[in-house]
Amino acid sequence: MVRTYKSRPGTRRYKAYDDEQLAAAIEAVRTGRLSLRKACKEYCIPLGTLSHKINKKYANAPGRPTALSDEEEASLVNHVKVVSEWGFPFDILDLRLLVKTYLSKVGKTVKQFKHNLPSREWAFNFLKRHKGHLTRRLCQNIKTARAKVSSESVKSYFDNLKGTLQNVDGSPIPPTHIFNYDETNLADDPGIKKCIFKRGVKYPERIRNSTKASTSVMFCGSAAGEMLPIYVVYKAEHIWSTWTEGTPTNTRYNRSKSGWFDSHHFSDTVLKLAKENNIIFTCLPANSTHLLQPLDVAFYGPLKRLWRSILDEWKSSAKKKSATLNKDDFPHLLKKLHCKLYPDGTETSANLVSGFQKCGIHPFDQSKALKDLPDAEQNVNMDTDLNVSEAVIDLLQTLRGVDEVPKQRRKKVTVEPGKSISSEDIQSTSAGTGSNMSGNTHSIMDTSDDSDTDISLSEQDVVCSDSDYSDAGETEPGESELEGEDFDQDERTAMKDTEPMNGMFYIVEFCGKKTRKHYVGEFVQSDNGDYEMKFLRRSQKAPFTFHWPDKPDIGYVEKVQLKKRLSPPTQLRRNRFEFSGKELRCYTESLQ
Repeated sequence: MVRTYKSRPGTRRYKAYDDEQLAAAIEAVRTGRLSLRKACKEYCIPLGTLSHKINKKYANAPGRPTALSDEEEASLVNHVKVVSEWGFPFDILDLRLLVKTYLSKVGKTVKQFKHNLPSREWAFNFLKRHKGHLTRRLCQNIKTARAKVSSESVKSYFDNLKGTLQNVDGSPIPPTHIFNYDETNLADDPGIKKCIFKRGVKYPERIRNSTKASTSVMFCGSAAGEMLPIYVVYKAEHIWSTWTEGTPTNTRYNRSKSGWFDSHHFSDTVLKLAKENNIIFTCLPANSTHLLQPLDVAFYGPLKRLWRSILDEWKSSAKKKSATLNKDDFPHLLKKLHCKLYPDGTETSANLVSGFQKCGIHPFDQSKALKDLPDAEQNVNMDTDLNVSEAVIDLLQTLRGVDEVPKQRRKKVTVEPGKSISSEDIQSTSAGTGSNMSGNTHSIMDTSDDSDTDISLSEQDVVCSDSDYSDAGETEPGESELEGEDFDQDERTAMKDTEPMNGMFYIVEFCGKKTRKHYVGEFVQSDNGDYEMKFLRRSQKAPFTFHWPDKPDIGYVEKVQLKKRLSPPTQLRRNRFEFSGKELRCYTESLQ
């Protein structure tokens, strides 16, 4: 027979006291002001509870004791925090392996750990015990170049910015006059979404057409939250009227071959009116936009989430059979995005205001940006018991690339079969000493393949020769003689003994394994033995007429590649230049 228990009258089923009452009751009994029973009655505390507290019985926390001591767990928490600040956060497995490594190092064995490796349950319980300091979050990946941003460069940026954000009389520039502009892309991919499936399904999928296509969009807003009209750039040769219909008010459109903003669009949007309206530009440190650009920090994240929801709704409607978002429909979706970004119609963004605050631009506070960067001195100067060793900090600095020395520009070296070279040979060659490699004939630095393709001047690796050609006019090993080419020895000697002059044009030689090509370039400046040249392109119809390419073609060469200084050209219409045919005639076959 099942018994039914009833509580006695007057008994309570809930805690009738708090920690302050318990402490006061303990103090009253210990000082002799009240007896144990009178203190229980006065403070409504059970007799057994008060007796145990006074006698320090059952003082430990309920449950099994932790495998690690409080000091060990505190030190473990500190290490996990530090490595996450330096950009190398632990996952659950890393945390378990760290504990296993520690236990093996100190010679400690924990019976409840199989092979001394904590279980996943232990790791999750560890995070619960220290939820005030640690949490699990989804993280994004950043490139090593962004990780190299140092606190010194950020401090220098804010030192310069402080003066920039002041008027001539020293008064601060108002937030309505401080703007941040940046481009982003609106992709044709609604992204992943959590949906409901049958339990046990191995590959949950949903039907959604998506491509890698995207449309470039530029946003600009002030520290007060005021947003300017949107600027859109399509990847196309021309713009059609249907690509601009149904768009937000005052939105501007343009097009480019790449689909991205270039110098022409920048001039169209900004530079033409900047000087007339007393607008100045402030540059951010390299690779620091994730820390110091308000649009990146607080505006584009919510914007992309809104865009994915709008795109997903469009793809699930009557347009779901479209393989890609076409340019005719883009303005209508951009209009919906505009309405969701500014629901009250004022075209102001509170997120952008928060972005300026987070970046420390307005109100001006560099500590807002610096707190997101790891500080080695702060991490090392901790209490001794909880200290993260300096060796760990040094390792993290190395992994993050803070102290990494910039790499020097590489040069490709060709060595004849059966011969060898040393670093001293290469160094002496780069210095222009003209020494032979391994006592053999002069070697030529060129491309790594055997093709006859031209050499790209935009690459870091510059193809060049290490010394002059022999007096007998012999070509280098692996090279072919170019028909009609005749180098003047006196002219080569004069070029070797004189320095190039700014603004002068020269014939520059580039050598491959089977080709030797020549370009006409204007000398810009010298940089540690390398000469910066800005190259012209030869016209197809006139062999002695040249023009500047649409995209500047700049490269670094060595002095030995400068084969001839040309007389000043005659400037023709349409930014063309005509050089003396007599000076270029022997190079005509190989001129590019």
